[in-house]
Order: sequence, then C-alpha cells, then structure tokens
Amino acid sequence: MLGKNLTIIGGSGGMGIVFSRYFKSHGFEVTINARDRAKLKHVAEKLGINFEISLEKSVKSADIVMISVPITSTGEVIKKVTPHLKKDALICDIASLKSDISQIYKEELIKYPINCLSLHPMFGPGIKNMQNYILLLLKIDGTKNYNSLVNELLKLFKSDGLVIIETTPDMHDRKIALTLGLPHMLNILFLNLLKRSNEPLNELTQFTGTTFLLQKVFAESIIQREMEMFGEIQMENPEFHKVLVNLEKIIGEFRTIIENKDKKRFNDLFTQALEYSKDDTHFENSYTYFYEFMKILKKKEV
Repeated sequence: MLGKNLTIIGGSGGMGIVFSRYFKSHGFEVTINARDRAKLKHVAEKLGINFEISLEKSVKSADIVMISVPITSTGEVIKKVTPHLKKDALICDIASLKSDISQIYKEELIKYPINCLSLHPMFGPGIKNMQNYILLLLKIDGTKNYNSLVNELLKLFKSDGLVIIETTPDMHDRKIALTLGLPHMLNILFLNLLKRSNEPLNELTQFTGTTFLLQKVFAESIIQREMEMFGEIQMENPEFHKVLVNLEKIIGEFRTIIENKDKKRFNDLFTQALEYSKDDTHFENSYTYFYEFMKILKKKEV
C-alpha cells in the first residue's frame, strides 16, 4: 500500500509548490527540502507543511520522494538521496529530459531495494487544477511491490483528471525536442527579432492584426517563465540539436524561395504544411479556437 509520507526535494520552487499543495489536499504528510532555508521556511509556513534543511533527514522516513530540481542537478540529487531511502520507498523525478536519468535509476536499483519512476508533467506552476492535463510516465523498475505502488499513485492522479501517457526515454526526449524545445525557441527568437528591428513593441501592436497579436501574447507568456529550465531543455537534449540542423536547412530553403520570388516552391512548402496538419484533431476547429482566443484578449482590453 502506498504510504502517505511524502518529501519533495526542491519543494520551494514553482512545481514543488504545485505538488505540495496537491498531495496535501489528498491527505499526505508533506515535507519539503531545498538549499535556501529562508525561502524553504516561508513556503512551508504558507502551505502549512513541514520543511527540513537536511537532505538525509528529509527522506529517511518518506514513502515517496519527488525530485523537483533543475535538469542538470536531477541525476546528482538521485544519487545523494537513494542511500538514505527506506526499503520499498518510491522515488520519482519531474525533469524534462529522461535518457540519462533513467540510466541513473537503473544503476541505483542494483544497489538499493527501492522503486523508481520518472514523471514529466506537461504543465507549469500556473495550473489551477489537473483536469485534462498530460502527465508523461516512464516506468523504471523496483521491488516486488513496484506495480502495486505505481498503480496506486497513478490511480490518484487519474482521479483528478490527469491524462497519463506512458513512454520510453528515447521517445520522450525526441518528442520533447519538438513539443517544448521548438516552440520555446521560436518564441524567444520571435521577440529578439522584433527587438533588433528597433521598433517598440507597443507601437507595433498599434499596427497589429490578429495573427501578430496572438503570437506576441504567446511569446510574452513564454519569456516570463524560468530561463534556466528553457535553456536546459534545449542545451541538454541531443535531439533538439537535430531540430536546429533541420531549422537551418528550412530557413535556407525559404530564403532562396523568397529571394527568387519562386511562387511554385512557396506553394509547395505551404501545401506540405497544410497536408501535414489535416490529420490533427484540432485542425477542423483551429480557426474557431483562434478567434475564441482573440475574444478573450479583446475583453481584457476593454
């Protein structure tokens, strides 16, 4: 049976706070650990949960340990935590890359009788509830109780409407390069390209149509989030480096098309994108969604 004693390493950060609230609301005894004692104490008092500055003390009695630290620190923290876990404890991370982390878990399982699970919540700290949001799941391995413990945790998540998608480390990192790395990059570059035009953004907005306005708002929402996380998702993922190679190629092709005023190749490129999109579940209603977003923006301006 899944115990109710839970520790979150990195619990004073945005996602640590999200999951602290979540598990507390389900009756778990939550303890958070982080390096900044003042911030840790402040968050714990605000949420009405426990805090512990010692890593060893924070995890030694935990039934579940969740690691919510930067990607480049996750593997190191796993190695520090596992020697102090009790038998049958469940350890999981919520990092945005999985290939290296899954290998570290497998190495730790040789040494300790624990259970390892890797999660990736496809939402950010601004979430209000988990209904219909996606949680990516990588099952690693563990003791003879592994399946029952993991299934109990997943049952809890599903009861709140989370959509669980099981994947593998390689598949995860390849698709995350496209679904996180690529849109983050495009929005960062979009704003930087506008900046290099020396046109103030507020003045450009006066000349905007619907497409520019929505793109601007999406970009501004991205740029306000954690720079370190965005950088790691792109820099630490070899699959994203492949995306960059393809981006350079397609930009070169596009530049040639525009400079040569090649309407046939432009039409081919446009048509290829259209045909690729047609099988998507959102395609048919995409224009409706577009204007629903616009209605929301216009209401905010009134």
